[in-house]
Amino acid sequence: MLLSLGSIKNLPILFSLSIILSVTLSLSRWYRDSEMVIWVSSGKSISSWVQPTLVFAIPIAILIAALSLYIAPWADQRLEAEKQALDVNDNISTLSPGVFLESKNGSTVFFVDSLDSTGQLLGGIFIFDRNGNEDSVTSASRGRLEESQEGISYLVAQDGYRYTEFAKSQEFDVTQFSTYGVRMDKALPPKPHVHLSGRSTMSLIEEASPQSYSEMIWRLGLPFSAILLALISIPISFVNNRGGRSYSVAVGVLLFLFYKNALGIAQAQVYQSNWSVWVGLVLPHLFVLTIFILLLAIRTGAWKTFFVARRAA
Repeated sequence: MLLSLGSIKNLPILFSLSIILSVTLSLSRWYRDSEMVIWVSSGKSISSWVQPTLVFAIPIAILIAALSLYIAPWADQRLEAEKQALDVNDNISTLSPGVFLESKNGSTVFFVDSLDSTGQLLGGIFIFDRNGNEDSVTSASRGRLEESQEGISYLVAQDGYRYTEFAKSQEFDVTQFSTYGVRMDKALPPKPHVHLSGRSTMSLIEEASPQSYSEMIWRLGLPFSAILLALISIPISFVNNRGGRSYSVAVGVLLFLFYKNALGIAQAQVYQSNWSVWVGLVLPHLFVLTIFILLLAIRTGAWKTFFVARRAA
């Protein structure tokens, strides 16, 4: 369950990475097979790949938007709830023969020497319990696990002794019993804590605080980044057959990491109220868009035409 929820939570980022890798690998193959030479010789420019790339990337960006705005927050909330449920899980679920087990609040220590195949019958029971000014040790030859109608778990010891020491009076009490029950799940589960990443998009919009806006910058930035990463794959996909073939892929991965870090920086700055919402929302994408335009101009030779025209003027 935890692995599935974690995978769903990270799907928007995985889709963003896969989109830049898929476009980069596809166009790099065109360069390696000299098909790009035929493409350019037919009068097509490298910039002509922008439209088909957008046709490919926009549906995936819409899917990423749905994941980041609705599905990923739900998965994150469920993931945190499952983790907290495991933290407060009762002691019975982890009771093992030959192992000392401390309760969640640290006041009780359990030990059983044997446990049958059903997980219900116990042998060689030892229990240390500290309750206020009383320290008690309970030992029994056998016992069983029970659950009340209210869902409360008990360890029921049979045919044993209970030794109690009273700290104030220094008295010592010994009690023989035929059955003695100890409640296993003393700690009550805390109220689930929901992080910003686990809150619904509507609740973030209604709150309208810098903290909620910072989370919205991340969620809205993922689909936009997917489109820009697909576009920037066009100029970086060039492969020299005499050089390494993994160069473009390495550059694509580095750009992906750079983009995600830029989104994280914008999110942190808005969270701390250092940037306005619009600056944090636009600046990372504007910067990457500028890089794409410059790289495309260099790859198509448009920058040479521009400088030649300036010199002629």
